[in-house]
Amino acid sequence: MYELDVVSPDSLGRFVYRWYGPPDRPAAADPAETAMPGRPDSVPEALREWHRIAGRYSYPLSRDHVMLAPAAGDGNGMVRFWQGTDDWYSYDNGAFRSGALDPEVVENDELPTGLPLSRFLVYAAVYEATYAPLHGLVRMNPTAEQVREVKVRLRPLDDGLWEWPDPDVRYYGDDDLLAHLGADRIVIAGRHRDALGRFDGLAIAWDWDTRTV
Repeated sequence: MYELDVVSPDSLGRFVYRWYGPPDRPAAADPAETAMPGRPDSVPEALREWHRIAGRYSYPLSRDHVMLAPAAGDGNGMVRFWQGTDDWYSYDNGAFRSGALDPEVVENDELPTGLPLSRFLVYAAVYEATYAPLHGLVRMNPTAEQVREVKVRLRPLDDGLWEWPDPDVRYYGDDDLLAHLGADRIVIAGRHRDALGRFDGLAIAWDWDTRTV
């Protein structure tokens, strides 16, 4: 997952290609032009790039949350683009202030995150891959020793983005694995089923293991 160690403008495309493989659909028309004919530039380029990439995969890149279609701002200048549910680990929605090239993302239309949209969308892609995987393991409220045993089999992703929003719950990875680890959770995603075998033999009774459900 070296493309995530220093998040750059091409990190989103490189991560999606690594995690999901080559696209299985041809490139389509600009989704911003389709949604707002004649006004595609009102959608920040980072969001247009997300939709261009996502449109080339039949498997949705956003599964836990909903990535909304490009839209114009409302009367307050806010545009919602990533809508969450009421489950405890997600926030309700993300939004950006229209008119900026790489605007700051705002949580719940009122709480600035400090993240520009381009970086936030890389975070969103990794979040979705980790929390809505085809192959994964989850243990809630693990012991400190269980967290340690998982950590030593992975490495922390270097970019400061992966400590957001809580440095005590951060992202780890390897070539075929992603994990979100903290005192209250072990959440692991594998790019393929066999990747999860790295954690077999640990004294962890998984709350969720895709290999057994």
